[in-house]
Amino acid sequence: MARFKFVLMLALGLVLVLSVQKPAAADNYPSAPIKLVVAFPPGGTTDIVARILAEKLSTVLGKAVFVENKPGAGGIVGTDYVAKAAPDGYTLLLGNSGALATGIKLFPSIAYDPDRDFAPITMIADVTIVVAVNPSLPVKTMGELVDYARKNPNKLNVAVPAIGSMHHLLEESFKKTAGIQFVSIPYKGSGPAVQALIANTVQLDFDNLPALAPFIKSGQARPIAVAGAERAETLPDVPTVKEAGYPSIVASPWFAMVAPARTPQPIIDRLNSEVTKIMKSADMKERLNKLGSNPLWSTPAECRTLIHNEVVRWGKVVEEAGIKVQ
Repeated sequence: MARFKFVLMLALGLVLVLSVQKPAAADNYPSAPIKLVVAFPPGGTTDIVARILAEKLSTVLGKAVFVENKPGAGGIVGTDYVAKAAPDGYTLLLGNSGALATGIKLFPSIAYDPDRDFAPITMIADVTIVVAVNPSLPVKTMGELVDYARKNPNKLNVAVPAIGSMHHLLEESFKKTAGIQFVSIPYKGSGPAVQALIANTVQLDFDNLPALAPFIKSGQARPIAVAGAERAETLPDVPTVKEAGYPSIVASPWFAMVAPARTPQPIIDRLNSEVTKIMKSADMKERLNKLGSNPLWSTPAECRTLIHNEVVRWGKVVEEAGIKVQ
């Protein structure tokens, strides 16, 4: 009996210690550097936005926030890595609409579930998709692009920044809607895809404005349309795909910061508060707008709802368009 009482007291003491430690860990957060995972190579839009945010977040949190690139499988590798990470607030994901929403229905083998495996922190930004061509291609409008593709079936190489991304689904939807054929070439992110466009390995790319902006400015890429609901402020003379007669080809990729599920709520709330202040700042708005991106913010609950709704929305697009990964 004495031994039983000793074991019982020891167990109760351990529970008490753990219950005290958890709030203390949240109260002292962060006490070490934070890893912000980007599931794509350097140079793409997700990476650009993450590095701007990490710089500012390091200042307000008083601890280094460093970006770690873990590319592969259209963002699935890095996203899955964070889903399995310790829920302590020291491994976060700057995730995007591809790996967190549009790719879910397209890849039934994905091991993580956005609803189950992540604790959303806040929305971060959305971006404009630009339909850009290599200047060597003799087209300057969407109409000319469609005419060229119809006259040259499967002779047009088109970059896919990431299989399962919003860009990929838009390309496939456009191909079906316009009744054209082209060769899709997948890449591990916007950075490599844009480089392929500049090198003329591909002649067409549906890609994010932040990744394309410097090459549009230098004349190495020619924008012929944007896929947003409205024209981009930084490209006022470039019409929307909708204006060109394709009203269904409208979308804006988004980014969200998430943590592994079961991350303590005080940590989620602290991060949400600090990141929201950053995204609302005039400096952040100016920096992102120059890149063709718009700052966003939300409560954790709003972020969760948006991600869930996007999974449902794009799942229907995959089914109705019959899009399959080859």
